Amino acid sequence: MIRATTIRVGGVGRLAGRLAPLVDSAQACIARNTVPGKGPGDPAAFLQAGGAYDTPWTRDSAINTWQAAAWLVPQVAADTLTMVCEPDGSRVVWDTQWWDQVIWVLGARELALVTGDRAWAERAYRVGVATLAQLDERCLDAGTGLYRGPAVMADGITGYPQRLHDPHRPGESFVLDHSATLRIHSLSTNALYVLAMASLGDLAEVTGSDPRPWRQRSAELAALVRARFWQEADRRFGYLLVDGVISSEQEGLGLALAILSGTATPDQALATIAGLRHAPRGLPAVWPPFAGYDLDRFGRHGAALWPVVMGVWAQAVAATGDASAFGLELDRLCSLFEGSGLNFFEIYHPVTGLPDGGWQVGRHWPAGPDQTWSATTLIGTVLHGVAGLRPTPSGLQVQPCLPPGAGRLELLGVPWHGSHFNLVLRGAGSRIDAVIVDSKAVSTTALVITDDVPRNVEVFCTEARR
Repeated sequence: MIRATTIRVGGVGRLAGRLAPLVDSAQACIARNTVPGKGPGDPAAFLQAGGAYDTPWTRDSAINTWQAAAWLVPQVAADTLTMVCEPDGSRVVWDTQWWDQVIWVLGARELALVTGDRAWAERAYRVGVATLAQLDERCLDAGTGLYRGPAVMADGITGYPQRLHDPHRPGESFVLDHSATLRIHSLSTNALYVLAMASLGDLAEVTGSDPRPWRQRSAELAALVRARFWQEADRRFGYLLVDGVISSEQEGLGLALAILSGTATPDQALATIAGLRHAPRGLPAVWPPFAGYDLDRFGRHGAALWPVVMGVWAQAVAATGDASAFGLELDRLCSLFEGSGLNFFEIYHPVTGLPDGGWQVGRHWPAGPDQTWSATTLIGTVLHGVAGLRPTPSGLQVQPCLPPGAGRLELLGVPWHGSHFNLVLRGAGSRIDAVIVDSKAVSTTALVITDDVPRNVEVFCTEARR
């Protein structure tokens, strides 16, 4: 693995001035959460989930690697992903939050492609294949062709309608302590499998295996998820499939993963963005509030603002090329962190925008400080959203999405395959008009960086024509 690195933001204009202190603070948060191993079998350092959580956890480890750790602290990211695998390294540990174990593949793929580490790619492919085989055996519903399980971000019962709560267990916050939730299929979890299968296809390609079976499985599941979750009359995806009935709530991360995985068609993606409903300060995890909650006493996994959800959603919007809509989502995300003194809390209030852990099982919960995935997702939104850095087996695609009035933005020291380059972005919009690589104009506007890493790349953008 390559050594740790630091990315600096420079440039001229409001966007550069706003992002520079946020990116610096986010990297400082990641550094604080890079802690020494605690036992004889632990690595020298790993990424803990946050100031209130001193363990790695599968979901956190994968999201943190996917969003930023693969770029900034690749060895720490690899060691953290390894910590959540079985001791023999064969597959991801089976734990109580089994429904989203496959998210490990997203982080492992990002790490393999960003570093160019063939040995890691081979290991990640083996672990991913074995983990998915176990999930196929235990979680794939033969009747629907979908994967059973709660939503990716909703391990708390406030992420679900009242009819799924067990009235005899009112004090239990964990979702699976309520037996009705064992019957559900969720949008986010199934879209995650679509993306994970495509990621296995990329790892297969890198390692010399046949990627076609994985890409075929990904496409088939995407078509099935579209058929079961898309509600044409309302022009939006539903949240849960329970006993054959779709619930119509808006699940923020589910919509983001549907777009990023290609589950949503281009037309469905645009309709989803146009019809999105926000709380006053951002995109809630689930909307509208469920019965028994409102915007003052909001559900911890319901109408709460989770920066990780908002950031991945912003990246999905950027992937469609809608620079104006992306600019609004980026503004909402940055405003949360600016309003909390450039600190990165786990959860925020949907009306005030202040750190607030919300309500669940009759009590008010804290908002964890120094939440790692809040910091990594801010950086991921800059890398994947603003700069449009998209690692592929054939190289690093660069497809920026610059909000109106962006001006000149510089990302200095961007790592790729053991080297670094500086990226300068000019203009606004998502259509590339011109590219200059090491002072030479490049004829193509489909920019892909391979192993021959340049020192300086300059990209000029304008608004895409529709």
